[in-house]
Amino acid sequence: MLTSSDTQRITAILKQFDCNPRETQIYMHSLAVGQVSVQQLAKQLNQNRVTVHGAVDQLIEKGLLFETRKGKRRLIAAEEPKALYRLWQQKQAELELTKTNLDYVTKMLSSLQRPDGSVPTVKLYEGVDGLKKMLEETLNAKGEVLVFTYVDLFSKLLSPSYLEKYYARRAEKNIHTRLIFPLAEFGKKVNAKAKQYKMQIRFLPPEITWKSGIFSWNNVIAIQSFTEGKVTCTIIENEDIAQFYRGVIYELCWKQAQSLKD
Repeated sequence: MLTSSDTQRITAILKQFDCNPRETQIYMHSLAVGQVSVQQLAKQLNQNRVTVHGAVDQLIEKGLLFETRKGKRRLIAAEEPKALYRLWQQKQAELELTKTNLDYVTKMLSSLQRPDGSVPTVKLYEGVDGLKKMLEETLNAKGEVLVFTYVDLFSKLLSPSYLEKYYARRAEKNIHTRLIFPLAEFGKKVNAKAKQYKMQIRFLPPEITWKSGIFSWNNVIAIQSFTEGKVTCTIIENEDIAQFYRGVIYELCWKQAQSLKD
């Protein structure tokens, strides 16, 4: 007997195969009752026959139900649950094909953009998901990423494990990073793996505290606020502003910060 938790988990998985809750219910019921007509199925589920008929057709198309006949009667039955592995393989193949074409398509779409480096492009991301979205964008860096952040607050918002996985992904792309941190625990932990993560880290004295951060890559600066309940990330893309921050402001701060002594 399935628990409500089991049913929720099954529903979540089948959603990945584009099954809505009604289709999931019909598939699960069909597994339990075996071969059945659409009319019987609608009656058993206490649903409109036309609605059930439409859902059944969708499930047949998705490969989770199949049609059979008993005399002149049209019956439907559920495919074995192992059919989900076949659907997963199909989905994987589709994703691989999409990935193969993605570079070409994005290049073609980018050619349609009208570049205007003199006018700043400003985007606002909100919440922890906004910070994660910003981090994903840094993985497109063509050169060095510069970071100036209160990393202990940043890691608490995202979770230390999430942030370390991001550092590893960034290093795998051979992106080098310079970082200015406060002298706090998570920063010290990351410093121990600086070579592995392709980082250079310097620290400011522990009495200096703040609740924000700045990431910079390419012609972008991303300014974050870590205030609880008001987490935001403002992304500014402009060549002049980025060069001023990267070549002047950051370098001045970098010279004031100190490497951690063994």
